[in-house]
Amino acid sequence: MTEYISRRDFMRRTGGAAGATLAAKTILVDPPTGYAQNTAAAPSDRIRIGIIGVGEEGAGLLRNAIFHKGVECVAACDLWDGRHTLAREIVGKPIKVTRRYQDLLDDKEIDCIINATPDHWHKQILVDCCKAGKDVYSEKPMSHEVSEGFEMIRAAEENKRIVEIGAQSASSWTFIKAKELIAQGAIGDLHTIEASTGRNTPNGAWASWMPPPGLSPENLDWDTWLGNTPKLPFDPIRFARWRSYRAYGTGVAGDLMVHLLTGMHLAAGVTAPPQRALAVGALYVFKEDGREAPDVHHVLYDYPNFKVIIKLMLTCEFNQGTKFYGTRGLLEVNGGPEGESLTLTPQDGMDHDPGWYQQGYPQAMREAYEKQWHLEHDAQLPKEKPQPVVYKNPAGHDPWGIHMQNFFDAVRSRKPVVEDCVFGNNTAIACHMANASYYQQSIAVWDAAAQKIQT
Repeated sequence: MTEYISRRDFMRRTGGAAGATLAAKTILVDPPTGYAQNTAAAPSDRIRIGIIGVGEEGAGLLRNAIFHKGVECVAACDLWDGRHTLAREIVGKPIKVTRRYQDLLDDKEIDCIINATPDHWHKQILVDCCKAGKDVYSEKPMSHEVSEGFEMIRAAEENKRIVEIGAQSASSWTFIKAKELIAQGAIGDLHTIEASTGRNTPNGAWASWMPPPGLSPENLDWDTWLGNTPKLPFDPIRFARWRSYRAYGTGVAGDLMVHLLTGMHLAAGVTAPPQRALAVGALYVFKEDGREAPDVHHVLYDYPNFKVIIKLMLTCEFNQGTKFYGTRGLLEVNGGPEGESLTLTPQDGMDHDPGWYQQGYPQAMREAYEKQWHLEHDAQLPKEKPQPVVYKNPAGHDPWGIHMQNFFDAVRSRKPVVEDCVFGNNTAIACHMANASYYQQSIAVWDAAAQKIQT
């Protein structure tokens, strides 16, 4: 049986009651508002953007951004000249291009910036944008080092800038609905969360990402790309596969685990980093490019009110998912940020029969016990056990577009975004704790007073 209802109708029908008996059915839930619902923007509402970093992620963000009504890209910055051509191809007109991101910050025509650079450049560009009076959409993970996150928060707050961190799970219908159900008490008291994702291809592990043909120090500003990292001779592999090296990236934690953590933090109402983390893993397969990041990375997190198990592999493909375990049921997010389905399996926590321990009684004693059990309990039992409910989203749900639209809406209205610097920082710290535990081979403890990870 399939029925389409709105969130308002769902709340009215269920009343948020925990442990209620639910008929087995599939419910199509209306998606969060996204850019598809927008009307044409007035000239005064037009947003002119500049983008810094037009790599594989930045190119996708640029295509997404200019699809939104009332948004226009007027400039692009990248340290490789080939991406100047790419940016103009995407936008479809001869926009301004440069290697110097400061040129975009000095441009009074630009309202906001998309920051899609490697992790080691996130902090400096975000801080400089805020100081220059530009709002920023900045890629995940928010920071490359723990100390950077708090500097980024201060820059956004002191300069009254809108900053959105780009982990689209925060705009996924599955995690938004999961948050509603958990708050209603649909699974009772949440005590455990398990999240996992797996890939099993060289492309999925960045191992087949080849440097652009003809890449050289003549068409790439290698020294600026290195930033504050150790000065090394030109290395096209490091340029293309920067996620694999600690100086520039945050490994699988910052690239993939961050999505799992973002959705989990949203649904569970997390407002601070985990207290402790214990990570294990190894580099099993992708060893040929000299990478430092593991291709298997598992983490146990200790949060004040629940525990978390993260499984992340680049060596075995399986469907991404998150499970929320409670005293009155199980809530399962199936699929990535786009959300394939959300399944609620209620549990009443009751014995529905006398059990099996009395099988060790003599027959007469066993029969007497079971008769008495039925007399005392049968009237209290529901007529049937609660059945699973599967929530599915109508076709076309796009958390990437919705997340970007949330940013543009906030730029216009000055209202908060769904994933601000504080949210992004808590998630980034969890990623840094996973890495610290893995590399130090010890438990990583979050010291909130010192704003540091202790190992």
